[in-house]
This record gives sequence, C-alpha cells and structure tokens, in this order.
Amino acid sequence: MGSPTSSILSEFYLQHLENSEIFNLLTHHNIEGYFRYVDYILIFYNESKTNIDNLLDRFNNITPKLKFTIEKEVERKINFLDIMISRDPKKVVNRHL
Repeated sequence: MGSPTSSILSEFYLQHLENSEIFNLLTHHNIEGYFRYVDYILIFYNESKTNIDNLLDRFNNITPKLKFTIEKEVERKINFLDIMISRDPKKVVNRHL
C-alpha cells in the first residue's frame, strides 16, 4: 500500500463487496451483527443458527484477491481493535485495553 490513494481505493472496494456480496452472505447465514473498521470485521452470530467456518469459506470465495481469517472468542471474550468484548447471557460488555 505505497500509494496515498491505496487506502481510499481499498475502502471503495470493500464497500462494493459489502453491497454486492457480503450483505447476502450475512443474511443467508443469519448473522446478528456485522461491524467493520477499515479491514477489521467483527461478526456476532448464534452458533445454533450459523456455521461460522462455512461462512468463512464463503467469504474467501468472494474474490481471490482477499484472504479472510477468523479469531474466535475464548472464555466468552474477544479483542477487537483496542477493546476487550465480553459476552454475557444478557448483554455485551466492552472495556478498553
């Protein structure tokens, strides 16, 4: 990403993918929440309704130019950017790291 316009073009490309492909995948796989900051994505899903590994495969088949990876929560917690997100049966709690 050496060019000053690279980040802008990357953002346009990701927005295009979200509108043309990703939205349909999220709907089809019953995703409850989708949040993106630049190239970091956080997805909330119900394990009984969504096979997240299947969704990851579908994401990676959108285009050969992008490789999506997954980091699953551990002990009901996950880091996203500079925030620790904890899952509670009644709410989502976040704390700055």
